[in-house]
Amino acid sequence: MKIKTKDKTITDKNEVKTFLEKYGLYTEFWHPEVADKAVSDPLVKYGHQIQKLKKKFNYSSADVCAMNPNTQNLDKMLSAFIKEHHHTDDEVRFTVEGEGIFGVNPLTDPPFEVFVESGDLLVLPANTRHWFDLTDKKNICCIRVFKENPKWEAIYEMPKRLELPARGGSAFLLTIY
Repeated sequence: MKIKTKDKTITDKNEVKTFLEKYGLYTEFWHPEVADKAVSDPLVKYGHQIQKLKKKFNYSSADVCAMNPNTQNLDKMLSAFIKEHHHTDDEVRFTVEGEGIFGVNPLTDPPFEVFVESGDLLVLPANTRHWFDLTDKKNICCIRVFKENPKWEAIYEMPKRLELPARGGSAFLLTIY
């Protein structure tokens, strides 16, 4: 995982974690707990980590989503993700393989990009303004984790009032005039 801001690139895992925490985002770096190459299901390979995450943040379900150049209607699918939006639920993604880019607009500072790759878990709390795109490799396989049995609804309009996330501190309301 690396962070790109307008001024710098952050690659050190501890610095990445500290930077993301400042904006209420959460990250972990996972390795498969099941080393058996015959086991291909990511939900099995990372089962224990998924259960710990569900318990920690009160999530209820998980599934796997993969996109690559052979994915039917890939460009149409990506067109929904690349526009800035937010969700009323956390967006939780663990990258099993491949890579992608989450753009984050914290509203209080300039936007930045989070480059995710295999082993990276990223949690964008509810109401975090963001977008997603694939890298030029156009390949990613993610485990998605949900509070509700999978629910993904993008809200593109900027609300007049938005509660900004803060996992490490208090959330606050931002009023936009």
